[in-house]
Parts: sequence; structure tokens; C-alpha cells
Amino acid sequence: MGNTASQQVSIAEESEERAPQEIQFDTVQPRLIKNPFPSYEGFLIERVLQNGRGTGKVVRTEHLTSGNKNKALIQVYTYTSTRPVDGTYVVLQFSQSEKFFAAHKKRPDKLIVKKGGWDPENAEDITTTADRRVFLLKPSQPGSSDVVFASRGSRRVITVFRNIRRFAELEDEGTGAAVEAQRSQLVTPHLRRAAAAEGSGGDFLEMVPSPFKPLDGAGKELGCLDESVKSHV
Repeated sequence: MGNTASQQVSIAEESEERAPQEIQFDTVQPRLIKNPFPSYEGFLIERVLQNGRGTGKVVRTEHLTSGNKNKALIQVYTYTSTRPVDGTYVVLQFSQSEKFFAAHKKRPDKLIVKKGGWDPENAEDITTTADRRVFLLKPSQPGSSDVVFASRGSRRVITVFRNIRRFAELEDEGTGAAVEAQRSQLVTPHLRRAAAAEGSGGDFLEMVPSPFKPLDGAGKELGCLDESVKSHV
């Protein structure tokens, strides 16, 4: 009986955690998502085939080069929420490909990146945490500079693996993979103006490969964020 009651409480807590709530777009900032731990160190990027076609899957790359640096740049959209949460709701979108991070429609443990076919189409118009593109950005533990990305505020968080060829997945926080595989840091990229190829439009911003400097004092820049995660976005 004790175990059954405990399981019921756990299920109830998870149900409450997943209950959708209204959110409103607030800010957007360019960032890199980096795992700082030696066995999992690297930046999140879409896996690309030899023909240059994207796979719709995310991996980690240990090095940023002139060839892949812009592919790792991510727009982090932040949202205010109707109820207090331990973190900040965000949407992640690769800047160059315009593909959104999301949970797979039929396999919520699978992480995908996808550009079109969303309703609403634009991140600024998302108004509910029920959208598969929404993640809860929260500290991995109180006072930590590391964060985790929980799909729609659930227990499933973005997880990478030692094998850099293995796709990132959404695994239960603190189980299965090593805890370090689920922790990340948001890094502020250094951007510079670059000339576009002739006939392809105006100039654009590109990322300088190095050095990378974590954002300090981000709370001043994004004053609306929860105090616990101001320094992470």
C-alpha cells in the first residue's frame, strides 16, 4: 500500500508539472549551448550528412570551426508565465537553419529539430507550454551555474552522450545517463559583420570562432527573468 501511494503521489506531481500554462514572448538572444564537462564537452549542433543535408537530429561537436561555427548559433526566446516556475520557459532555434528544437510528436523521449509545419509558425506567437518547442530552462541545482532544458517542464531533459555520433535525446533528469551529460551552459557568442555573397542580399552577422565568454550580469539585460536563472540566459 505504501509503495502504491508513493507512486500515485509521483504521478500526480508529474501531471501537475506537465499541466500546460499560458506564456508570453519576452526576449530573444543569440547563444551557444555548451556542455563543460570533459567526457561530454562540446556545443549542440545539428548532425549534417556528407551531402550537406541536415538530419533533423542534434549532436555535440567538440570543436567550432570556420565551417560549422554559424550552424551552432542558437536563438534563445524567453517567455513570462502565468504561474511561478523554477526557471524560465524558452524556445530554442538554430539561427542559420531556422530549425526549432522540439520533442518528437509520437516519441516524447526523442529530440528533433524542424523548421516548418508549426502552428503558430513564429516563436514570438507561442502562448502555451503545450507547444512541443517549449523547454523549461532551470538551474541543475540551487546556486549552480549549470542549467538543464526540460521539455515542456517535464522530467525529460536534453541529454548528450560520450559518443559524439549519438543523437541527443530527452531522458529523465538524473537517471540513465551521467548527470553531467544533462548539464549545459549558455555562452554568449562574439558576432561580427560579414559581407553576403553577391546577389544573396545584404550583410549579415557571423560568429567569431573564439574566444567564447559566458555572459555575466545577464540579469541586467533580461530583467524579467526569474532570479534563479538570470545569470544563465
